[in-house]
Amino acid sequence: MIEIETSNFVISKQAKKLPEIIKIDEEFAYTLGLWKADKCSTAKGIVGLRSKDDILINKFKCFIQKLELEAKERTVKGYGITKEVYCCSMPLKRIFEFVSNNILDMLKLDKIKLAYLAGLVDGDGSTGGLAHLVIFYGLNKIKEAEKDSQLINSLNFKTTLKVKTNHLRLYILKPNQMLKHLSQFLILKRKLNVA
Repeated sequence: MIEIETSNFVISKQAKKLPEIIKIDEEFAYTLGLWKADKCSTAKGIVGLRSKDDILINKFKCFIQKLELEAKERTVKGYGITKEVYCCSMPLKRIFEFVSNNILDMLKLDKIKLAYLAGLVDGDGSTGGLAHLVIFYGLNKIKEAEKDSQLINSLNFKTTLKVKTNHLRLYILKPNQMLKHLSQFLILKRKLNVA
């Protein structure tokens, strides 16, 4: 298991201290996938999640609190009501960005890869049992989608990336087999339409 020394990501002495070591385990990988799928802000130092699913909000909040950071919450009104949970931690944001940018090198074990993919699917995935398993990305996220495709291929699953008018779709072929592997990590059980 890979460990991150958090002191390597702290520049300001005023930054809220993280534990000395953060392990890249299943919980970290799942949370990273969820954050990549549904991050609430690109503002400097903000690490947060926006979702309509309370269960995902609570999962992200627990991760923040486990790092002894203050989790803040708010409700956002738009087309519907969504919630955000976030913390102010530039070091944590740097860690998430570093692991995300180096995802193929940082996630080595299959179970950690699966946990990460489960976070992506819970956040931005659509499932239909035997019919499909797809992860959605913004048009500006093609490099992320390609890295995720390589990660999925390393698990011996094939993918197809399609560019649509206003988004990208990463299709995972043989979705029933992939969902069976993801089932131990997926939190939104409605995504488990496995035949």
